[in-house]
Amino acid sequence: MWAIGGLAALACVFGFWAFWARRRLGVEAATDWDYQIANNMQDLRLTKAAFVRAYRKVNMPRFSMYMAGGALLILALTPIAFALINVGLWGVWKFSGESRVFEPGYLVWEFSIFFALIAIWALIGAFVARKYHAGGPGLMRDELIEERAGFVPVRPLVVGANPVHIQVGTTNRAAYRKLFESALGLERQAVKNWNGTGHGCDIYSDGSDMEICVHNPAKGKTLDKDSHPFFFTKQHAREDAIEIEYSIILKLENAHAVFEDIVGLGLPMDKKTGNKTSRLRSFRHESVSLYLYQQ
Repeated sequence: MWAIGGLAALACVFGFWAFWARRRLGVEAATDWDYQIANNMQDLRLTKAAFVRAYRKVNMPRFSMYMAGGALLILALTPIAFALINVGLWGVWKFSGESRVFEPGYLVWEFSIFFALIAIWALIGAFVARKYHAGGPGLMRDELIEERAGFVPVRPLVVGANPVHIQVGTTNRAAYRKLFESALGLERQAVKNWNGTGHGCDIYSDGSDMEICVHNPAKGKTLDKDSHPFFFTKQHAREDAIEIEYSIILKLENAHAVFEDIVGLGLPMDKKTGNKTSRLRSFRHESVSLYLYQQ
């Protein structure tokens, strides 16, 4: 009974620790997610719930969880094991012709129960330990990749950072018009003097607050850091010059056909993924990653 009492206390201590840690990690993950979203540091192919789930899985104190689970499993199975051991010993005693050596309540009987219980507890412990080592989480990066694989957009168009800024360079303005207006069905608003810079801008949108800005240099000029606020690297906290990365996510009824139309435009593409049977087709163009999800 003292052993059972000790296991119960162990289960309570480790169970409370695991419960408290799970709640704490949930708050930490939500705060981290909000910060990353506010600073354009997170992939839009994740939801807050998915990020919290991955964060908990990687950082959860699994030792506490499995210790509590193992202790509870021993507590639950000990009465059953004790009954089965007694039935087995009773059978041995009867099979021996009710020999005094195996008589219930005497030394052999008591020692058999003692060592059999220890052996059963050891087997349960080995089972829990095997599960603990087999189910270890990977790196946060791996868990996020797994969560992204199951991502489903909830809106037809999601962009980030919003608005997206693209510079007309090796690709001409007409190609972007075919991409965003013709292929993707977005509405275009042409601005001749964007924010007083003297340069033009085609703003594509689905009518919401999400915008894709394609900047066109004024005739005879170029887009540079002296004349335009977006086409030079930004300074982050570490004073590293890092190019801003943009993402465009669309949910379409004909994603595969649209993707083939975009390929036909001849845009420079890399990191192309997916095929005609995939629910996602994607590619990267300059600093923009475009993801087409089949609705």
